[in-house]
Amino acid sequence: MLRRREYCPIACGVDVLGDRWTPLIIRELMVGAHGFNEIHRGIPRVSRNLLAQRLRELERRGLITHEAGKPGRCGTYELTAAGHALTPIVWAMGRWAAEWVFSDPREEDCDGLSLIWRTHQLAIATKLPETRTVVHVVLTGAGGAQGWLDIERPGITVCKDDQGLPVDLALQADTAQMHRWLIGLVPFRDLVASGHARFLGPSRLARAFPTWFDTALYAQALQRADQRRQLDAAPV
Repeated sequence: MLRRREYCPIACGVDVLGDRWTPLIIRELMVGAHGFNEIHRGIPRVSRNLLAQRLRELERRGLITHEAGKPGRCGTYELTAAGHALTPIVWAMGRWAAEWVFSDPREEDCDGLSLIWRTHQLAIATKLPETRTVVHVVLTGAGGAQGWLDIERPGITVCKDDQGLPVDLALQADTAQMHRWLIGLVPFRDLVASGHARFLGPSRLARAFPTWFDTALYAQALQRADQRRQLDAAPV
């Protein structure tokens, strides 16, 4: 039998956003990724072939544009007006999940390399150090990894390999606990107080480090979820 789509705007929207990867591709473009490799680093669990297929489909649907690169250089992807109109929908999906179905990271959720990569997308340009600063991040436990944040206003370059630059600050932390901080579940001071994070380097940089990143995106939704759990657990 011929399968027919239901004549409904929601059904039509599901055709566009109803797979696992498309909203995440939109998310990466929303937070500043433009090249294929940049997008893939933000979604490392999707295969490169599948990512290329999804990008072609989004271009066909008019949600993104692709400008081919010059010889030896990568092309770039940009959201169209229709793609930009999806951004409040994708953020709303995240806030809904944060309030109703989100929880602490499981071992299989922990991915240190992705976490380190995500920090540069959450950087607050005006809060970054005024002089070039290199931070060596070592994440331990499930999903552990290491990387270097080369911070130079207005942004951060993330390196998986040691570039031989002098390190100004070193941070060692538990991967799961860093995930909890970066998503807004706990303040950084709690990680330090509990021994889940420690710095080696100047105290002024250690104090400033948490202020360089915006961890408040889902804070209100997470707070509402926590308040509801406390009410549910309270004795009658």
